Amino acid sequence: MVHDPTTNDSDPAQGMAFAPTSAATADAKAKRPGRRRVDLSDSDAALVDKTRAQIRELVLEVRQLSQKDCTADEFYEGFLTRIVTALASVGGAIWIRETENKNAKLQCHVNLKQTALNENVQAQQTHGKLIERMLDAGEPTLIPPATGSEASDSGGNPTDHLLVLGPIKVDGETVGLIEIFQRPGAGPATQRGYLRFLLQMSEIAGEFLSNLRLRSFQEQQKTWSQLERFVQLIHRKLDVNDTVYAISNEGRRLIDCDRVSVATMQGNRCVVKSVSGLDTIERRSEQVKTLGRLATSVVQSKKPLWYEGDSKNLPPTIEKRVHDHVEKSHARMVAVIPLRNVPPTSFDDDPFEQAQTTGSEAPVGALIIEQLDASSVSPAVKERIEVMATHAQTALSNSIDHQSIFLMPLWKSIGKIVQQFQGRRLARSLTGIAVIAAVLGFLCLYPYSFSLGARGNLVAESRHEVYAQLDGILTDIKVSNTGDSIVDKGQLLATMASSTLELKIGDLQGRIAQAKNELRIAETGKTTGVDASEKAAYNSQFQRASQEIANLENELAVQLKDRELLQVRAPIAGQVVNWQVRQNLLRRPVRFGQHLMTIVPPDTQWLIELEMPERRLAHLSRAMQDSDEFLKVTFALVSWPGKEFEGELLSVDQKLDVYSDEGNAALVRVRFPNDAIPQELLRSGTRVTGKVQCGTCSVGYAMFYELIETVQAKWQFWF
Repeated sequence: MVHDPTTNDSDPAQGMAFAPTSAATADAKAKRPGRRRVDLSDSDAALVDKTRAQIRELVLEVRQLSQKDCTADEFYEGFLTRIVTALASVGGAIWIRETENKNAKLQCHVNLKQTALNENVQAQQTHGKLIERMLDAGEPTLIPPATGSEASDSGGNPTDHLLVLGPIKVDGETVGLIEIFQRPGAGPATQRGYLRFLLQMSEIAGEFLSNLRLRSFQEQQKTWSQLERFVQLIHRKLDVNDTVYAISNEGRRLIDCDRVSVATMQGNRCVVKSVSGLDTIERRSEQVKTLGRLATSVVQSKKPLWYEGDSKNLPPTIEKRVHDHVEKSHARMVAVIPLRNVPPTSFDDDPFEQAQTTGSEAPVGALIIEQLDASSVSPAVKERIEVMATHAQTALSNSIDHQSIFLMPLWKSIGKIVQQFQGRRLARSLTGIAVIAAVLGFLCLYPYSFSLGARGNLVAESRHEVYAQLDGILTDIKVSNTGDSIVDKGQLLATMASSTLELKIGDLQGRIAQAKNELRIAETGKTTGVDASEKAAYNSQFQRASQEIANLENELAVQLKDRELLQVRAPIAGQVVNWQVRQNLLRRPVRFGQHLMTIVPPDTQWLIELEMPERRLAHLSRAMQDSDEFLKVTFALVSWPGKEFEGELLSVDQKLDVYSDEGNAALVRVRFPNDAIPQELLRSGTRVTGKVQCGTCSVGYAMFYELIETVQAKWQFWF
């Protein structure tokens, strides 16, 4: 080693041995009195610089390795290899103190066989005591070769190598030890250089373990948070469907797998109830069927199934089920864990381990985990699966037990009612009951007027409808559009035109003229005929022409009479009450029998026709039978809202018909004093809303009688 007291000790390449020969030579020169520097040749200086550069490069690699997100074993291997190379030592080892028993455990080593420790058990014991003592001391140390005795409790170095020991500390606590087996013969300065270098490397290892512990704590915190959320969700409800859906979906997030399914027992077989990521399951699909058969076989075997691609050690039945399912699902890893109804245990007992060990409890289902890419399960994931199965087993058992209780919804309702009468809720509950009882008593006992509502129209008791007597077109209308035209009997109301009728009349007139011409020819021939036969022919022609003329004239008379029907005249004196007659009929074709106008006599009595729905006729009929007088009716005109009028019921039509969207209805005629309503509001067809007074009943029945009758009708239909 070349050691220069003037060099900076922070440089890990300073004060180290680069090769055994150079270290001995430099140490011998350093012992000469009066010498403060070691003179090196140009070749030796170049070698030293090159070696220092290599050491710096190795140290840089160690620092970069400590900053990577790698496992402890990967770090130990790369870390120790580079230290041994930098120190040009025989070998090395890393010892880590176990958390449980505080014993030192060998984590990694390089060329440990060359130290002859593995050949001598007593040497191993002596060396082990030394490691334990150094871990307790927690200080960097140099141990000369062949020191200590077998009988010593403090141990020693039974090897022929110089031991360079550097503690690994995390937060001030010694958690490990780096041990370097160095060649003996180096001077004190060189050995101190070894120790300083190893101490710097120990600090790097300590930083890595501190970061690794922090990452471990973070992962544990994340896992506990996910597990806490999983437990909360699967125990939130006691419905079996909600529970299995929570287990499958939240369990997939917890263990980070491709698919989680839950199957429940139905008789002696398992039925898949939920699959992660799916709202509904197509139970007729082959993949779901094969998964259910596989779960049934595993539950019957009472042992968990861990399939990772190798099925040689599986029972024949399960092996066939596994291959059938893997062929459909293309899963590379399948785990099926039976879930059993485990009774309550103490906190020290694991219900999952107890159920899987004994297998005596009734099965409630199975938990199925599938991986589509990875074909193996790491120990950490397997541990998570077992923890998830433990909680899923308890949640599913509770849900099934809860759902199997007879009349559970009824008991829940009773329990909620009972809770309202406990503690401070008693006063509020009694007050609420009193209020409800008072309201019910008022609805059932307080008398109220019972009335049946209906809609209808204002109509004239005496009126005459004018209809079209022929097919044609209205060419002229003599009445006004305002519905207030007063007409006399026989007065012309409208004029119609019929081109068909005119054509018939013209054809008949032409045929009559032709027949008359033939009659004249026959009449002339009878007088000028040469012989008797010719005269007889003319005579026959004369008779035919005369008969044809008579028939055509009769037919023409009928058509001319029909022409008179094109003049629409008032059948009675009165008022034409139609609104917008011209707009609705002028120059429009009409058919025979089509309604044209309505004429109301000036002294007519106005009535109301209410369209009483069929479902209310029974109440109306009973009220008419119970009353010796006419039933009273209150009504209001749509054209005069806010004003009520009174009348009395005259009659009820015995025929039902559909007048509106109320369905079948009967016309109820109501009489009222016409002088109570202004004359200008007495218009045919005015909409009216009325109520027929049918006696008294309770307030509740008057308000909800239709709802009560609907329930009664449904009840009779159901039972």
